[in-house]
Amino acid sequence: MPDARWYERVYGGRNVKLLPLEPGHKYFLADRAAPRRGKLLDVGCGTGNFLAAARNAGYEVSGTELDRDAARFAKDQVGLPHIFPMSILEFVQQHSNKTFDIVTFFEVLEHQATPAAFLEGVRSCVQSRGYIALSVPNRERWLTAPDVLDYPPNHFLRWNVKALMGFLTAHGFEIASVREEPAGLAHTAQMINMRFRTALSRSFGGQGAPSFQELIQMEAEQVSVSVQPKPTTRQRVMQILARTKYAACFPVAVAVYPYIRARGLKGTYLYCLARRKE
Repeated sequence: MPDARWYERVYGGRNVKLLPLEPGHKYFLADRAAPRRGKLLDVGCGTGNFLAAARNAGYEVSGTELDRDAARFAKDQVGLPHIFPMSILEFVQQHSNKTFDIVTFFEVLEHQATPAAFLEGVRSCVQSRGYIALSVPNRERWLTAPDVLDYPPNHFLRWNVKALMGFLTAHGFEIASVREEPAGLAHTAQMINMRFRTALSRSFGGQGAPSFQELIQMEAEQVSVSVQPKPTTRQRVMQILARTKYAACFPVAVAVYPYIRARGLKGTYLYCLARRKE
């Protein structure tokens, strides 16, 4: 199971700006079945983009985050004082008296090697009849090639609606709402891009920057050596080639998108809101 250092090395590039909200965040904020106010804890809050939006929506927000740099950014740059740089299990041990009306964990459950222990930690933070909200990658999403993110030590689990509902129900929750993201235009372009991988940028780059698939198999110390603070000229050229190829997929995606919609193909995100039974 990766530790804080691993996440800091592999995902460290996200800690310099506030990322846009992900679909799971937006689904929760628009979910009519979710409580509109209350104390909210976001597990794996990253740099605090969702917590900032939830605060603006009227929630009293706190968060936990393994990546200490991301937690520091959320505190110092986003102005979120109640950010704890620790796992949910460490939070439970150190703050056993704290409970919340809502506990959220977006794109976190799939990273857990021991999901039952993780969910038990979450449950102990939820008040009686309180809520949890989460999103995970949908294992029934439309894929045209294997997704390198779906393998350990990055993802340990793959969920669909049936598996997720069964897991939450077995651990003392009742399902309030579920939503599967449909395959959108950007997802269609991404799948076309994946289908026609050329390895051109890798061939041009030689022994340039390692791919994410290579990074996720490295120890934290190896990642530190492999990831350069600033990309070299060759690496920048590789990035430009990759972006150009992806952009070229959009006209094709526009042409085939009506067919994709007609088939009802699914996108990445699977969202669920559930309530603690007691």
